Amino acid sequence: MDPIWLGLLLPVAAGSGWFVARHRNDARGKGGTGLPAPTAYFKSLNFLLTEQHDKALDVLLQALEQHDEDLEIQLALGGLFRRRGEIERATQLHQGLIARVGLSPEHKGQVLFELANDYYKAGLLDRSENLLLEAAGRKELLEPSLHLLIQIYESEKEWKNAIGVAVRLDKLAEGNLRVVIAQYHCELAEREVGAGNYPLAQAEVADALALDPSCARARILEGRLQAISGNHRDAIVSWSGLVGEHPEMLCEVVHLVKASSNALGSLSLFRGFLDQAIAATEDERLKLMLVDHLAADGSKEEAEKVLLNLVNEAASLPGLHRLLQFRALDTADSRIRADYELLRHVTGKLLEDRAGYECRFCGLQGRSLHWQCPGCRSWNTTSARLFSATLN
Repeated sequence: MDPIWLGLLLPVAAGSGWFVARHRNDARGKGGTGLPAPTAYFKSLNFLLTEQHDKALDVLLQALEQHDEDLEIQLALGGLFRRRGEIERATQLHQGLIARVGLSPEHKGQVLFELANDYYKAGLLDRSENLLLEAAGRKELLEPSLHLLIQIYESEKEWKNAIGVAVRLDKLAEGNLRVVIAQYHCELAEREVGAGNYPLAQAEVADALALDPSCARARILEGRLQAISGNHRDAIVSWSGLVGEHPEMLCEVVHLVKASSNALGSLSLFRGFLDQAIAATEDERLKLMLVDHLAADGSKEEAEKVLLNLVNEAASLPGLHRLLQFRALDTADSRIRADYELLRHVTGKLLEDRAGYECRFCGLQGRSLHWQCPGCRSWNTTSARLFSATLN
């Protein structure tokens, strides 16, 4: 139990208990003498001062349960139970409040919303959803209920339901969710691509781009669908559009561009894309792709020149790893080759420990690109980590 929260609740509870007692006393015509705060509050305060926070909360809760007027405080206690992980206890408290006779519609809505949060934390998503749909009927609870419903539908990957709720919430938030709704359409498009329903996937991509014309994910999907239908040149044009809008995403499509260029029998298209991409960003991964392309095309000297520049100017560990491979293949001396391979083994081990992507909101690192961060659940916040640093 957070002692700060409990310390704030105690005087409020004590004042509430005094007010209730005084009110009842006045109603009986016995006003005039002030009543001391109930013993339970002093006992709870004593537990708090001796850092027995759980006991303090238990005593306070028992005292509060004696007063119907203390609903707001009990709602706060239920929320504290939930925040410290006592979901069952919070649920029981809120279920007990729901069972009260004569609960006003306003208070019932508040309790339903808190109980929906309990069920959500417990993983009972269907129960939480049903209560939220009921709580959303009250104007003051509409927005928070819709927010939690979106979290539920995202967890269950019910993207169509998520779109419906997000559209309602977008109207309340004045257009702040259009980018997120576009991501939901992309999720549906990915699902349709996996099922082979390409026309439906194209429709979802079109909806995504209508909501967010600069959506990188939708542009990537648009190119994939064009390539699937055999329109490789159009696909390359779509992916090349990322150069101006999302240069950080160019490395995510470079292999797709290469495949479409091969399908067209035109390596010059791929080389042109690489030149554009490298000019737009200093991503070392793109430069390494250029190195591989040059080496495969027989331009090994040019490839080594690119590598040397990458290592000398940007202290690139992947560049050094690749250069060591070149050097090992060039030498006829078995001992020197063994030294190169040993060094390459070391650089390879160092590269294994490097995460490739990071969320700019919560800092979660991983080896794969996630359109929605698995940690903070934010959309469009994960990007590649670039390790190159210019040497002085």
